[in-house]
Amino acid sequence: MNLWTKHFRNSGERGEWAEIRFVARAMEQGFRVSKPWGNTSPYDLMVERDGTAFRVQIKSTIHRIPPASYACGMPCEKRMLALLKEVDFLAAYVIPADLWYIIPAGTVRKAKGSISLSPWKRGAKYDRYLEAWFLLRKWRPEHNVRRTPTPASQEATGRAEAHPNS
Repeated sequence: MNLWTKHFRNSGERGEWAEIRFVARAMEQGFRVSKPWGNTSPYDLMVERDGTAFRVQIKSTIHRIPPASYACGMPCEKRMLALLKEVDFLAAYVIPADLWYIIPAGTVRKAKGSISLSPWKRGAKYDRYLEAWFLLRKWRPEHNVRRTPTPASQEATGRAEAHPNS
């Protein structure tokens, strides 16, 4: 019997606990976290930083696969295709190791049944996503960001640019 099995009455309770753990870790990383009202949304949480938000589906696992991997359940193929249209990232929590995988949703497109997470195996399929919180900061549509000069930067260059609304 797995040590974590007795901590949760069912997988729903484990999922709720994993969401709380995600919120805490995301806030430590400087993100704002929002939860959609009700249970009809295809994603569990939204993370936002600097005006860009991502929809995140939370997954968790305690199921060890010898020698040193964990199986993380994924939706069936039909549900997976629908999910990928409305979710940006999957956050998979390996509970016994207290480690997160931040995986772009399209990366698990062909997963059937489960994905294998191997936190101690370098070069494993999902290794690059282990604790990859930077992906939630890095994937910004930079071409849409408009920087308005601050008064201090205008003084430094010796010129002020007219604001389009003035």
